[in-house]
Amino acid sequence: MLFRLILWVILILAVVFFVIFNVEPRVQVHLLPGFTLENIPLALVIIVSFILGLLAGVILSLSQIIKYKMKIRKLEKMASTSVKPASQEEKPEEKKDETSE
Repeated sequence: MLFRLILWVILILAVVFFVIFNVEPRVQVHLLPGFTLENIPLALVIIVSFILGLLAGVILSLSQIIKYKMKIRKLEKMASTSVKPASQEEKPEEKKDETSE
C-alpha cells in the first residue's frame, strides 16, 4: 500500500514538472468550426487529451465489465442452488433400510 502511494506521488510530481517546464510552447486548439482556443499551453493539451482518452476507454469497457459481473453472479447463484449441504442429503443406506422393513 505504501509502495503504491509513493509511486503515485512520483508520477504526479513528474506530471507537474512536465507542465511547469513546458508552459512556453503555446498552441491553438480548433474544437469546432469557428471555435478556436488560442494560447493554450501544449502540455495542458497533451494532459487533457490523455485524460479524455482514459475516460473514453473506461466508458467503452464498462459494458464488458457489467456483462462479466452479471455472468459471475448468475454462475454463483447456479452453483449455490445445485450444491446442498451434507445434512440435507439422504444417505442411500437409510433409504434401503426403510424400504426393506
